Amino acid sequence: MKHTLTLLTALLLAPLALLHAADVPATEPVAIVAFGDSTTAVRGSTKVYASVLQEELHNVRVINAGVGGNTTEMGRKRFDQDVLRHQPQIAIIQFGINDSAVDVWKTPPTAEPRVSLERYEANLRHFVQTLKSKNARVVLMTPNPLRWTPKLKEIYGKPPYQPENVDGFNAPLAPYCEAARRVAREEGAELLDMQQAFVEQAQKRGVTVDSLLSDGMHPNDEGHRIEADLLRERILALAKTHGLAITEGPLWKASGEFVKIHPLCTDITHDSPNPTVLGCGLARMKDGAVMAVYSTPSSYYSKPGTTWIAGRVTKDGGTTWSPESVIARHPDCQPSHPSVFATRGGVIHVFYLGFKKAKWKDGNPTPENQSDMWTTRSSDNGATWSEPQMIFKGYTGATNGAIETRDGHLIVPYSHYVKDPGRLASQASVSSDGGKTWSLSPDIDIGGAGDHEGALEPCVLELKDGRVWMLIRTTRKFFWESFSTDRGKTWSVAKATTIDANSSPGHLTRLADGRIALVWNRVETKRTELHLALSADEGKTWTSSLNVARGTPGGATYPFVIEIAPGELWIGYHNVPKGWNFPRARHLRISVSSFMENVGR
Repeated sequence: MKHTLTLLTALLLAPLALLHAADVPATEPVAIVAFGDSTTAVRGSTKVYASVLQEELHNVRVINAGVGGNTTEMGRKRFDQDVLRHQPQIAIIQFGINDSAVDVWKTPPTAEPRVSLERYEANLRHFVQTLKSKNARVVLMTPNPLRWTPKLKEIYGKPPYQPENVDGFNAPLAPYCEAARRVAREEGAELLDMQQAFVEQAQKRGVTVDSLLSDGMHPNDEGHRIEADLLRERILALAKTHGLAITEGPLWKASGEFVKIHPLCTDITHDSPNPTVLGCGLARMKDGAVMAVYSTPSSYYSKPGTTWIAGRVTKDGGTTWSPESVIARHPDCQPSHPSVFATRGGVIHVFYLGFKKAKWKDGNPTPENQSDMWTTRSSDNGATWSEPQMIFKGYTGATNGAIETRDGHLIVPYSHYVKDPGRLASQASVSSDGGKTWSLSPDIDIGGAGDHEGALEPCVLELKDGRVWMLIRTTRKFFWESFSTDRGKTWSVAKATTIDANSSPGHLTRLADGRIALVWNRVETKRTELHLALSADEGKTWTSSLNVARGTPGGATYPFVIEIAPGELWIGYHNVPKGWNFPRARHLRISVSSFMENVGR
């Protein structure tokens, strides 16, 4: 599933590009070369700054000329071939971590940097002066800050490094950063000080610099996002000043402090004043209003009885929401992480966890490990609720919606811990009498060992042929699936699908036109980005996916999707910038027609 630029996007961007036509007659994309070491180079599934710029700037061709392990001496040898050959109009340069490295781990240990400070500075001046002589604009970035990890301290933990100092891995790098600043100042290059930017962003987000790095040295997705945002701003300023035909793509929109949503989406997140909003489920009520359910005001690990299941209602498409109403309380546990479902008859069912304790020992869950599944329902549009009813006793994780089959059976999917070795198996609770009584299906067990291994947090959907399809989270880079031909009572042996997925749950819904919508986190973007795709053949093949939300930090994950009206999808998800003790549910709206115009048919 690859993103494609569609006719609609091109048409939306065309007027912006025309604004610059008088300044720049040429229509060829502006060449931008990103020249550096492994902090620039393509690196596994990490979304590096060069690829972000390619996506978010219009009329550019971004060439990633980063090579892992390179110093400026190595870069100088390939400068003509990897940079000048592309005739860049803008060049981004970031070297220094390898130049300044002192190989104290060698036998005998090295006492000097790989490239002297004087030679490093001379190389940078050569790059900048040569590019400027060819009318290229240069953006010089200092290296990002470094942080100790146990492995790095084992390798480099001796002078001139300072293992006792939290910033001590940076010690040899600091004068090289100052040299880059000096070159930019004296040679008239643009400067982006990533040492300073990472520290400022970490302070702003209430996190450590370590959390912006994947291994103490290389920026992770969030670190590259910081660099990309600063570069995009500087490149657009250069384009305006120098008449380069670069424009920003359709602007992503802020949803809270740490999330941005696709330009085609509308933010409809309710404005709960509480620090924790855990649960993003949505249900269309019989009067046409929409209810959101969640647990609040704190997360799982508070004192019993201090959280509750709550609901809010919108009657104007998510513009405003009613005051919070309490749906369920328990004095002896933490009611948490609910989902919600409305039957064709208008009965609203809420499913949630009665969390008590998570405790493992010797590779197995202990008897104290308990998070039961509870439910309550309302037949009067949420005015009153039934007495809470336990439908599973044991330990289950997040609830992930429910369905009503064509003949009226309710099916609630979830996963729970099993022993020897400890792992998760998936299961379903089934009711044939509107939720009054429930029966349990046999386990769907794919093996594994560990508290996040096995068959996790499934979702279900009824197929057109009457089978029920269960889509299961795993740690195996793909969703697995199982099928039931008897309304969820028994299930087939689970097998891997071809849908690549990060280890996080997805969610499915049936559209009025018969297609299926899937929202999930793909392997390549981990939990940072939330994707949407549609299938017209019962899940066999899918459209290209569209990244509808991205969160840095804290991701956009644990989704819920529902079609509120024909062709109108509402998607809930979670952003967790400070971990799952402080989750924040968010919601967006997107039309199916605009999605299809963007990804192609």
